[in-house]
Amino acid sequence: MRNKEKMEKEAGRRRLRRAALTLVLGATLLALAGPRLVLSQSSPGRPISDLVRSLEVGRPVSHGHLTIVPVYLTAVRLRTEFVPFDEAVKNGWLEITELDGGSVPEVKISNRSKRTIYLMGGEILTGAKQDRMLASDLLLGPGTTDLVVPVYCVEHGRWTQTTGTFTTRNIIGTSALRDKAQKQAAEAQSEIWDTISEQNRVMGVAAPTSAYQAAYDAASNKARIKVIEEKMTAIPRLYKDTVGVVIALGGRVVSVDIFGNPALFAKQWPKILRSSALSALTHKTPGLLDQRAAAALLRTFPAMNYQVKKGLDLGMDHTSIETGANIKALVYQGAVLHLAAFPEDDGRMKVIDDRTADERIRVIREAE
Repeated sequence: MRNKEKMEKEAGRRRLRRAALTLVLGATLLALAGPRLVLSQSSPGRPISDLVRSLEVGRPVSHGHLTIVPVYLTAVRLRTEFVPFDEAVKNGWLEITELDGGSVPEVKISNRSKRTIYLMGGEILTGAKQDRMLASDLLLGPGTTDLVVPVYCVEHGRWTQTTGTFTTRNIIGTSALRDKAQKQAAEAQSEIWDTISEQNRVMGVAAPTSAYQAAYDAASNKARIKVIEEKMTAIPRLYKDTVGVVIALGGRVVSVDIFGNPALFAKQWPKILRSSALSALTHKTPGLLDQRAAAALLRTFPAMNYQVKKGLDLGMDHTSIETGANIKALVYQGAVLHLAAFPEDDGRMKVIDDRTADERIRVIREAE
């Protein structure tokens, strides 16, 4: 009997020791895992945080209902040179064709050069069987061939071959089109067609094939767009450290484009301005964007939850689609190459008449 009691007591002690050991191991694992979990959650936003901490915003400049807030970079982390889409096409370095005789949501792209080619999300590809728009940014490595890339149709009424390969007319989609394409939702294509149709209707543009390009080709629009371009093309004053713009219509931000270095921004700026000018033609709501409100918006970007995945070719895509924000950044060599954001919260931006002096504001102050 005593032996039995002794054995039961010893078994109880073993159970207690195992329980204690389990608690100790559990606490140790939690202690070790805690920082790693935090790191894995916060690391996707690190390149965006590094970028935002080096940003300044300048004085807003407006024409009609269009407001442009220049964005400057105080510390350039990405000095690699990239060949833009239009330059690559001009030099015969880029070949874009239909996929297997024609597939509306995809095209095939090859880099025939030893250069790294950058194509901005929203770039319009013209020709082939119908005009398309790139769904998102693409960084194409030297010698990459037959890469299948997602696109959206921006010419609903044509499916006939006009050229063997796609080319460019140096335009991108409006912020409304780019916003829908960047989300890549199931309903994006139908929404893009509807947006183009409504835009052409409001502008009185006759477009037999429902082409987005038709809005630019209309004589009345050409003249009005040219006026806006002439007045705003030097914005943001072409400082050498300019890397982006916050663009508002009637005081509401419609797009943010920030690039990794000034050279890349300078190459994309004419297309961004042209598409913004087109959008401004039909905007009737008055209002200007406050400089501090623009800085406040940029300040929110690092705290967003980002999903990270491999880019279509080079780089990594950091995506955050939350209530009030649609943000996508292409990160290359640990730094943001391009960040495109489309705020969707009407109440986020203040509408005021800002006549302050030309003074830059740090997006994140050193004390923060």
